[in-house]
Amino acid sequence: MSQGSVTRPNGRTVAYASWGDPDGRPLLQIHGTPGSRLSRSPHQSAYVEAGAHVVTFDRPGYGQSSPWRDRTVLDIADDALAVADAAGWDRFSVLGISGGGPHALALGVRAPERIVRLGVAVGGTPAELIDADDLIAHNAEGLRRVREEGRESLEEFMAPIAEQLAADTMAAFDDAVADSPEPDRQWTARPEVREALVEGIREAFANGPEGWLDDAWALSTDWGFALGDVTAPVWFWYGELDRNVPIGAVRRMTEQLNVASFELIPGKGHFGWLEQEGQVLRTLLDAD
Repeated sequence: MSQGSVTRPNGRTVAYASWGDPDGRPLLQIHGTPGSRLSRSPHQSAYVEAGAHVVTFDRPGYGQSSPWRDRTVLDIADDALAVADAAGWDRFSVLGISGGGPHALALGVRAPERIVRLGVAVGGTPAELIDADDLIAHNAEGLRRVREEGRESLEEFMAPIAEQLAADTMAAFDDAVADSPEPDRQWTARPEVREALVEGIREAFANGPEGWLDDAWALSTDWGFALGDVTAPVWFWYGELDRNVPIGAVRRMTEQLNVASFELIPGKGHFGWLEQEGQVLRTLLDAD
């Protein structure tokens, strides 16, 4: 793994990391919420086996990237393109995971001509499509506060959780997913998964909670684009039992998108896509 950074025109720093085969096919992987450039596959050899040169980056306020309080999901597409430019990529594939999913779709608005294949694994949906009763307790309360009380209330709810995640990442994460489907609890009990989660989430809070707070608000409000603005075809992977990103909302979202492929993984939750991560990588990279 190697690391670097780019400076944006407004003086912000965007930090990134590079994984896998430096001579492999380019894949920009966009982390979840919370997450960082250190959020990676728990399978140490996955990127090399797929022949992938994977680049990840910190969204604003996470890790070593400068904060940007009032940014939208669409705004981050320009940061993503700057990172791709720094990697020397003209065209590349994209994989947005969980909270990274909407940010991947934003690239399908901003620069579809540069995207070889656009993939979303368990990616978030617009908040207005979600039935809060379908969510795990933590996410349901956050959504209620967004809808009924606004940004200050959301941040009051999230701030102490952020402190816990920074201080004892795995214990706080276990508390947050305590009412998740059993397959998710089994996945997050695996040592290799826990190691990757701790590494990525701990770095997310390296300079405070602002990245997570801003990210949650941006994802829960106007993304800066309509789903119909995404012109690129999209490949999707979801677990049918997912309660972080409920499938009912996902289906409503995909009705408004150009769906190249939609794979529903039976009997699995939010982490189920990792069981076929190799297939996901090959699908996105084995394009002509």
